[in-house]
Amino acid sequence: MTRKIFRSLYILVALLMFGACSDVNDKNQLAVYLCDSPADYGGLNFYITGVEVRAAGSDAWTPLVVTQQYVALMELVNGKMQEAGRGTMPQGASYDAVRLAFSPENAYVVIAGESVPLEVAEADATVTVPIPVVTMDGPNKPLLLDIDIASSVVADAAAAGGYRFRPQVSFVDVEECGVVQGGLQMGDAAVTSRLWLRFTDDATGAVSSTYCSLNPAGAFFMRLPPGDYTLEVIPSGDEGIVTYSSKISVGRQQVTDLGTIILETYGL
Repeated sequence: MTRKIFRSLYILVALLMFGACSDVNDKNQLAVYLCDSPADYGGLNFYITGVEVRAAGSDAWTPLVVTQQYVALMELVNGKMQEAGRGTMPQGASYDAVRLAFSPENAYVVIAGESVPLEVAEADATVTVPIPVVTMDGPNKPLLLDIDIASSVVADAAAAGGYRFRPQVSFVDVEECGVVQGGLQMGDAAVTSRLWLRFTDDATGAVSSTYCSLNPAGAFFMRLPPGDYTLEVIPSGDEGIVTYSSKISVGRQQVTDLGTIILETYGL
């Protein structure tokens, strides 16, 4: 079941890379997509009010049509994506940044089954994301942005609900990165909590992380630049799981399928 879902999700990535759109005759369309890795929350929901792109080497911004305002970010995990904006751009035009505008209203995070409102300050409501220069030369161009849930939700006693939404957004180069996927299992049993997976680049020491999903239980999916990594599965301390570590390699536009990783538990 896990592998079947992952195959379907990777097809979506391939479609994004080819710039699929509703009319095969459309050209020079620029589309912005959103994704995320799971975090230890039940949900994170907000609204996008604007998507713009910046002309390369200038301060001129062009708005795109916002195609989906409502974002349930915790559903955009394990390879799923959501289109946020799209526009047909002039032939030969180049762009070097994307700007997202977030609504200050109706943002909330689900913690322990309870929806908690998120305060969005004016300074946090607009985020500019630099991208490699994209030139419109006929083929449609997709841009994938990752919103890091774990670092975007910030505890703040001064906020009305005790939390703020400070979106941390980065560009994902789908043409260069690879994918690591697999599943976690506790002995003969399914995992019942989101476990933290840490990927450390053996050459640079750079760290990327995600949490496994609970639907399907234990599934994980991570986009990473090509290289050799140390993968660690790190329990929070109360699951009775022994920390897992393994060496893995990631290739450009390749899927590294780790299958099902059986985690040892104390006392077994």
